[in-house]
Amino acid sequence: MQSERYLDIRSGNLMVVADLHGDGDAFDRYVETFLAMRDAGDADRLVILGDLIHGYGSEEEDHSIRMILRVIELQERFGDDVIIMLLGNHEMPHIYSVSLAKGELEFTPRFERSMGEHREKIVSFLKTLPFAARTANGVLLTHAGPDESSINRIERLRRFNHDDLINEANQTLAQQDDLDKVYETYATLTGHSYQELAKSYLGVDGPDDPRYPHLMRALFISERDHRFAVLWDFLFTQNERGLVPDTYEQICRRYLDAFTMGGPGPQRVCVSGHIVVPNGGYVAVNDRHFRIASATHARPRELGIYLMLENGKAIQNASDLEPLVRSIF
Repeated sequence: MQSERYLDIRSGNLMVVADLHGDGDAFDRYVETFLAMRDAGDADRLVILGDLIHGYGSEEEDHSIRMILRVIELQERFGDDVIIMLLGNHEMPHIYSVSLAKGELEFTPRFERSMGEHREKIVSFLKTLPFAARTANGVLLTHAGPDESSINRIERLRRFNHDDLINEANQTLAQQDDLDKVYETYATLTGHSYQELAKSYLGVDGPDDPRYPHLMRALFISERDHRFAVLWDFLFTQNERGLVPDTYEQICRRYLDAFTMGGPGPQRVCVSGHIVVPNGGYVAVNDRHFRIASATHARPRELGIYLMLENGKAIQNASDLEPLVRSIF
């Protein structure tokens, strides 16, 4: 599987979109805009910064499955160097069968049930997704943005292999003498029967389903494998929250310096999504971090934006990006 998780983009105009979370209307607008700009020679690559899936509204309003299948189709048509999607914290759980919730809102069960016959294609696609894109313009693209704990783990993340974790957990499961007792222990820990939880979170019918043990496997990975913790911290960081501004800016600088090594040039500004922008569709968190919201995380939604990075235009700080924001609403 994937041996290099960082893309180096040295040419082309980039249309950058973040956190659509199952918003089919916004997705269709962005794709149509990109394709029109590509035909006109104004855009070369579409970069989606993760969290394409998991709508916050009703099941009828959540177009996650259609959207991710469309991205797969577009990659097959144009190539994964033209249609680029980074791994977000909402895609990652479906690689490992880990549950994801926010308060009482449970994200993963609906998507798990909805994959149906497309499961293998979708999960295989998610496993290939890069974690970051480094540009010759000096802009680092990630889903979640700078994280202090990841600074010394950049090399480990660069060659991250999901299947290593999964295969080792499968071996651990295979070594269990009595899986029923393992399931009973799981039920004791959670207060619910294993079969009930597997049906809810994984959409499996019962013990005969080959995916039935995956909930237990996910517990082994998430609780025992330090490599999973590295990935979790990278994708779930809260950036500046709880930090004084000067401290966070220093973290940003060190994060960018770490990503510069081996890349196409100095990385001077990180562009990410992941966190709500409370007033509009973008914010310069500081000189080194620029956050965008393309729909769901914009307030209001209709102020969502995309970022148009122009080939050959060096970016020195976050304020250089403000003139490059565009709207499709």
